Amino acid sequence: MVNEKILIKDKWRGFKKFLMVFGIFVFVAAVLGVAFMFGFFSGGKTEIVLVNPIQNIVVANTNEAGEVDIAKVLAQGILEFDENYINYLLAALGVGHLHKSLLHGNPFIEFRVGDEIWSSELVKGSLKTKKQVIDNEDLIITISKEEAVRALLSSDIKKFMKDSVSNGGTQIEMVSGKTELFSKGYLKMYTELTGGDV
Repeated sequence: MVNEKILIKDKWRGFKKFLMVFGIFVFVAAVLGVAFMFGFFSGGKTEIVLVNPIQNIVVANTNEAGEVDIAKVLAQGILEFDENYINYLLAALGVGHLHKSLLHGNPFIEFRVGDEIWSSELVKGSLKTKKQVIDNEDLIITISKEEAVRALLSSDIKKFMKDSVSNGGTQIEMVSGKTELFSKGYLKMYTELTGGDV
């Protein structure tokens, strides 16, 4: 019969389906990879410039000979401890390396200072710090108020904090997974501070 339709089985049909599914998988993986890398490469280092919050206390407790009464500065610094101290310490620790990740959002750091808990979020190059507990922190930094004030008094705060981490005066706990920490820039900050890998 000339008008009869003939069904010819396509021997490549299974392979074409496989290629289509594989192509979709590769496309989705590529999109996620680009989003992840964009989160990592989007920022570079953000410059955070702050004035040392303990500067006025030091000036008020300096005599005419230029000698600073460290005991008074420590006592007053501990009493007046606020979010400016946290922001200055975080800037010294290298939060300028941090940036928003497309997949994981803004960097969140919990700062435990004595019996107080502070949280900081880096939003478009500025730190937003509040005295509150958060449940989505990426990193927890634990330090005493005295150690924090001593860090602010040091001539090289970055070196002081590095030494404080190595001698146990400051503890750093990574909470988020390595992928999320990498995408927000924490790994470089952690390596510079501790001299080791996560």
